[in-house]
Amino acid sequence: MTPSPSSPGRLHLVLQPTFEEVYEPDFLSETPLIRFVAYDREHRVFGWVRLEADRLTDLLNNCDELHLEDVEISGHEDGTTRAAEEFVISRRELVAVHASGPAGDEMQRRQTRIHPVALQSGDYLIGGHLHVASGADPMASVQGRPAMIPLTKAWIEYWAGDERRHRSTGTIIVNRDQADWIRLVTERELLAGYLRPLRSR
Repeated sequence: MTPSPSSPGRLHLVLQPTFEEVYEPDFLSETPLIRFVAYDREHRVFGWVRLEADRLTDLLNNCDELHLEDVEISGHEDGTTRAAEEFVISRRELVAVHASGPAGDEMQRRQTRIHPVALQSGDYLIGGHLHVASGADPMASVQGRPAMIPLTKAWIEYWAGDERRHRSTGTIIVNRDQADWIRLVTERELLAGYLRPLRSR
């Protein structure tokens, strides 16, 4: 998983629509095949990808554009899913990204505290644990770091047509700049289902 060499600032990923064991060179097949999901305000774009980097957050923060090939696209308005050869989106338009691969070791290298947070972005409500340096103010940390921020033990809820959908996904990388609001919540609010996504339209 690397930025396209022909397009500086573009993160170029080739996905596959299903999890399949296929013949590949040994050096490639040793890389985990993981579920990848990207959300913008109108769509969920997903597939499977071989994740070669252990810090997707860094890759996203260092790109201006995400170029995905061989994806499935699900529209929230009508709930239909279609295949697409490619999908290009500005990083600024991303709401969140989930990839079920290695989360990297930055949080293990640094002594951090976790804070339960929630944020609303359009029809999405996202909750999870924010990791900040011990003694640091969590909301100041949110504003002081790059826009794509990982939340651990996270979940995402959103409206697809008239149906509210909930997905618990492990780690979600959220785009602070797409958030309508973000705030600290209690563990009980985060885990007990007291928070609900609002309809933006």
